[in-house]
Amino acid sequence: MISKHLKSHLLCICVTLLSFSARSVYGACGAIQFECDNGSCISKFEVCDGTKNCPDGSDETGLICVSQRNQCTKPYFTCSYGACVIGTAPCNGIIECADGSDETVFLCGTSDVKRQIESNLKGNCKDEEFKCPSGICLEKSTYLCNGYDDCGDGTGYDESVNYCGHIECPGYAFKCASGGCIAGDLICNGKADCFDNSDEAPLLCNTSSVTTQPTVVLPTSLSGCPLPHGDELPILKDKYGTYLKPPINMITVFFSCKPGYVLEGAKASRCANQQWSLDVVPTCVKYCDTWQDSEGRPKNLLHGYSTNPTCTYEGQAVNCSARYHPPGTEVTFICATGFRSSNILPQPPMKCMAGGYWSRQRVPCAQECGQIATPITQFSANGYSINNTVVPWHVGIYVGHNEKDYNFVCGGSLLTPDLVITAAHCVYSEVSKNAYNANTFRVVAAKLYRGYNNVTNEDRRREVESIIVAPKYKGREDNYKNDIALIFLSDPYKLSNVVRPVCLEFFDFSEKENINNDVQGQFAGWNFKDERELQFVPAKSQMNSVCQASLYDISSDKFCMYTQGTSLACHGDSGGGFTARREMLGDVRLTFSRDRFRHYLYGVISSAPSAGQCAESLTTLTNIQHFADLIRTAMQKSLDVNA
Repeated sequence: MISKHLKSHLLCICVTLLSFSARSVYGACGAIQFECDNGSCISKFEVCDGTKNCPDGSDETGLICVSQRNQCTKPYFTCSYGACVIGTAPCNGIIECADGSDETVFLCGTSDVKRQIESNLKGNCKDEEFKCPSGICLEKSTYLCNGYDDCGDGTGYDESVNYCGHIECPGYAFKCASGGCIAGDLICNGKADCFDNSDEAPLLCNTSSVTTQPTVVLPTSLSGCPLPHGDELPILKDKYGTYLKPPINMITVFFSCKPGYVLEGAKASRCANQQWSLDVVPTCVKYCDTWQDSEGRPKNLLHGYSTNPTCTYEGQAVNCSARYHPPGTEVTFICATGFRSSNILPQPPMKCMAGGYWSRQRVPCAQECGQIATPITQFSANGYSINNTVVPWHVGIYVGHNEKDYNFVCGGSLLTPDLVITAAHCVYSEVSKNAYNANTFRVVAAKLYRGYNNVTNEDRRREVESIIVAPKYKGREDNYKNDIALIFLSDPYKLSNVVRPVCLEFFDFSEKENINNDVQGQFAGWNFKDERELQFVPAKSQMNSVCQASLYDISSDKFCMYTQGTSLACHGDSGGGFTARREMLGDVRLTFSRDRFRHYLYGVISSAPSAGQCAESLTTLTNIQHFADLIRTAMQKSLDVNA
């Protein structure tokens, strides 16, 4: 009760200091009442107290409350938008600020939770960047919480309270209601420099009205300056940021456009005597959006790992990474390295049409697989010639103990530029019965030496976005049945001579067992000598029924192999793929090469000898034929989202 009394007393003082007597703001309610935007009246003492007392919540907005921040002092807590609540509000598990700024993750979360949110915000961008919902990457220090809607999606994603509400702005800066910081000399300059317009709040700037955006209507008379019609009509504001309705006369107008439209012409012009001060009337033109599809879903329309775009406008090259492109822009595509055209006939350019839509969709190129390029670097391990192109689909999986130190865990095989297949036990916790956090792993392709920090120029590192463990996998308690996992990478690899995916082919029920019988193939791994160099080991497989003679407890989804020559399957080879070179069954005309032979993945090494040891007997592998639906679904997701 005491806290509630003190809270009410403080709010009473704040309201008195704010001088809620501006009738143009608060309308015709009583002297000690506040008029909500919907016309209802509440007590002035219920304004900016953290609770939405107006039916429409208009008593708890930055436009109303941001000016009272200086009056909200300790022991009370100031919500990001300016409301004043009891000092015990922050991080007590109860949302007491209307915008939730007293319980944001960056204010109250643990270090682990904050790191997870930071990682989610970064997505597949660089460490110093963050990822917008549209997929573009922006520099954190420049664009995050700077007051502007830099992601450009109209939601203020990069200015949200979740990311910005906890920030303490410098003394010379102004904190927007959502938390972003702008220069202090930008407030009340007649232009909204905060995404939420809080730097031009009426009570902050002593202006006459709350700026709410009305429905734009077309001119009803010819007494004003001429304006475009329909969707071409810009948003009209005066120097205070107040929205204007046509007809317009005797005023300087500031023009802007709604999301998806671009202003062509000056940003401001004065109207007098039915004429603009500039010859060209500003117009909003619908540009083609490259960050979302026609239904408004986030999607990068011009970029994918299978194609490379070239953009031109009026015969001049333009930046394909820009979000909006004017009508007349043409985009041509070529297939990226490691991909081939899936069309028999050449495709016409993709054009931005009048009205702001693309003439056609980008067509992804088809992936080449299972090919080995001419060796670049080679050395010898156990008598077998090794180079960085012999097994270009083989990757190393590493787990991190801190930001710099990563230990090798398992091998894996690249299925698409952003999808790796490995053994479930490599990424699975026997304690929690779930996959480990994806952020703890790194994947490295073209790895000649096993040590994470023993690098060559060919090493290609990637962070992990997500992990899928095969359903019904239970680890040791079920003798490693269903020992398959799929890893989605945060950023696709660019295919090259040293980074290429392996081929897959699935067979019907009658063949999925005997397809693995007496197959002469190989698997890759790193040996236990010197610098632990990459090696491939020749091996021959046997189907499940044959393996049971020596391995009585082998599960039904397994087959086995025995190595040939002096090399053995060693600890750390788990997760790697058993592959074999065989003739393609498809039409050779669909490939760039006349060579009909490719390397196909048959299984994933499941059993692993103890640390520091090598297998002297049969090694068990998980038969991928048992997981066709799981693998196909993941590969299709990769193609649909990123190809």
